[in-house]
Amino acid sequence: MSKLRVLATMPLALAMLTSTFVHAETATYPLAADVSSIDGLMKAYYDIVSGPGSQVRDVARDKSIHHPDARVFYPGSASDGSARVTVMSVEEYHRNSAAAFKEGFYEKEVERTVRQFGPSVHVWSTYESRKTPDGPVIARGINNLILLFDGKRYSILAETFGRESSDNPLPPLQANSKN
Repeated sequence: MSKLRVLATMPLALAMLTSTFVHAETATYPLAADVSSIDGLMKAYYDIVSGPGSQVRDVARDKSIHHPDARVFYPGSASDGSARVTVMSVEEYHRNSAAAFKEGFYEKEVERTVRQFGPSVHVWSTYESRKTPDGPVIARGINNLILLFDGKRYSILAETFGRESSDNPLPPLQANSKN
């Protein structure tokens, strides 16, 4: 092939290569695999928050697995010991979690209980958190999700989460736990 012909094909090759990278960076959400089943939704739920500290979390993907009006509820205690709850949007959750994500954060589901009645689904997902994929467990708890199935896809309507503590131990895991 002549040098002139090679040079003439370079812009086309660069355009094709560039469009491949642009397409990869601008994924169209929601991904069918994320919302077509409860397993897919839960896989996406944990994939989105998990990663090294250098990885920016994909808030657009997270928003795509949530209902547009979804809220994250974080129960806790006020200084006087009374119960309180912090209510956040998905974006606020990511802003509030940024410090933990910067250290590296990997969350893995170890057990799941699902109850469904019509379009309403309740998922109780026991998790373990680590700073590295194979590092020591730094926290355990339960993510409590309310899902909607609209006949075509699943989406998260609301979620709460709570960490295990000496005052609030996790219930025993079932023999058929997810690993």
